[in-house]
Amino acid sequence: MPAPVPEQWHVPAMTASLSISGGILRMDQDQAITEQNDAGLKLVLLLGGELRYSMQKHRQIGLKGPAVHLSLSRSPFMVSHAFHAASPLHYVAVRMPEEALQEGLDLDIGRHARQRNGTDTPFFLDRQANRILQALGRQLLACPLRGNLRDLYLAGKALELTATVLAGLELIPAASPAQADALMLSPRQLDALHEARARLLEQLSDPPGLAALGRQVGLNVTTLTRGFRAVFGCSVYQFVRDQRLELAYRMLAAGRCTVAQAAFAAGYSDSHFSKAFQKRFGIAPRGLRR
Repeated sequence: MPAPVPEQWHVPAMTASLSISGGILRMDQDQAITEQNDAGLKLVLLLGGELRYSMQKHRQIGLKGPAVHLSLSRSPFMVSHAFHAASPLHYVAVRMPEEALQEGLDLDIGRHARQRNGTDTPFFLDRQANRILQALGRQLLACPLRGNLRDLYLAGKALELTATVLAGLELIPAASPAQADALMLSPRQLDALHEARARLLEQLSDPPGLAALGRQVGLNVTTLTRGFRAVFGCSVYQFVRDQRLELAYRMLAAGRCTVAQAAFAAGYSDSHFSKAFQKRFGIAPRGLRR
């Protein structure tokens, strides 16, 4: 039986580079709150509930769980939240200062903002949370440990959640930007390629074919295939295969499935799965499960 979810909790920073909070936020009545955010990364995974928010006096945006919100900013900024009493929020929030992103991850917030916005203004993104992100959020909210071990577990899971979101957005490119420049990709095409990658992650068990994926994001097959390889450093097929194996690895490492179930999730037969898994991770799937 899963552990009960606490109303709200906060993990004091184990280092200066990570702050985590989460739980259930309830309001007795509809309420509007203005919050000051520090420079750096703010990641909110909303597993349930809904709210509306506006940043930097922009229009209000609605967010309904399961969803993920990401903000990256080089300077402090204000956020106005509108909470509804009838919709308690089940959430996890992770914050990292700009120095930690620059020194630890080599992630230049200003450069990324210019690539996406054309200016140094803060970069904001909202997307539906796929099953992988939802599973990480539930693990954070239902942590069975106590004391220092609980803090260690939550910090590790928060870093895994952050890494998964950043990898999904390809904020740290796998390929040289020069490769993308060589194709003369427009900002709209780059956005479409990132959207294609996100759709593949959300539909790993039954990914769309190239033609269908291209229609979904507004790219022809040639631009989709060439652009995907240039921006992400691999073909669409290789990406799906690798992500399926990563999913199978997490499932087996958690000890909550059989090898056959992990193989099915990765789209392999048992025999081919074992060979592909060992080639990628250097260990047989049965060995990892044990």
